[in-house]
Amino acid sequence: MRRVLAGLSSACDRGEEMSSLNVFFAGVGGQGIITGASIIARAAIAAGVDAVMSEVHGMAQRGGSVVCELRLGDVHSPMIPEGEADLIIGFEPVETVRSLTKGNHHTVVITEVRPIIPVSVSLGGIAYPAVEDLLAYLRSQVAAVYAVPAAAMAEEIGLPQAANVVLLGAAMGTGLIPLELGTIRDTLSRTVPTKALEANFRALQGGFELTRKA
Repeated sequence: MRRVLAGLSSACDRGEEMSSLNVFFAGVGGQGIITGASIIARAAIAAGVDAVMSEVHGMAQRGGSVVCELRLGDVHSPMIPEGEADLIIGFEPVETVRSLTKGNHHTVVITEVRPIIPVSVSLGGIAYPAVEDLLAYLRSQVAAVYAVPAAAMAEEIGLPQAANVVLLGAAMGTGLIPLELGTIRDTLSRTVPTKALEANFRALQGGFELTRKA
């Protein structure tokens, strides 16, 4: 069962030079986390960049915690060592904080700001932390935090399921992922049903513009 964090732990510090890009995805089942990671992986391979991706850890059904690990570049294992994630893409605020053990003080974090309330909170077992408190904690632990209203942006576009693509666009806007935005668009064209393609393009561009201007 997914639970709200009982406490907040510090992220590790790592001062070594980056030889690959490690991207850690965290959220809950039903948010399109694996799809989002797969889009970047496929785009990377299409661009000639080596990419390896982990299997899902946790409960993949809707509402359970899900993580995915993606490594680009000269790597052999799909698993990101503790403290070595360069970029964390969080699809839910508490899950983003929970993922900090994978990061360090040089990590960049992109996080959705809309919470998904666990059953334990709904039943009155524990309070969900204030989102602003979660964001403040994130900012104290990593190099940069981009708070993205991905769900709201996707709803405004008219395709709530595209919140994951908004977050992908935000990741691209940071400049950390060594791919062209057009390569992601091409991959979306091969992945998304034709009737939803234009909305996904808008979601991608919206997320990209949000972090590029930050």
